[in-house]
Amino acid sequence: MVGGPFTSHTLAGRRFSCDAEDTAQIQPQGRINEGKPNGDGTIRYTQSRVAGTLEGTNLVFDPQNGDDDYLMELKETGKPFDYSGTANDGVVWSGSVQITGELKFNYKEGVVPVTLTGIFQKQG
Repeated sequence: MVGGPFTSHTLAGRRFSCDAEDTAQIQPQGRINEGKPNGDGTIRYTQSRVAGTLEGTNLVFDPQNGDDDYLMELKETGKPFDYSGTANDGVVWSGSVQITGELKFNYKEGVVPVTLTGIFQKQG
């Protein structure tokens, strides 16, 4: 297995490379277990549902290609869009997501940190 970040992400049909130094983390949607203390010293366990997230990735964008405007438009719609991403080890994730948080474009470096929230499924 080859560890490391993603090689690319496709958001609503447009492919973006990503920074090779990314420390991308993906959390598939599902449940988290929590242990909560009781007054008598015992513990009770609860489950909460969580949305899937992809964090720690910097998309490479080209302003001359309108990539910055494209990403802003995707975010501003507030509607989910199709996603797929390919990791260094060849694993492909896909799903329906939305950009959450801020988009802070670094025009000097040509990258923008992006957080995606939604449904992620590992393919194959």
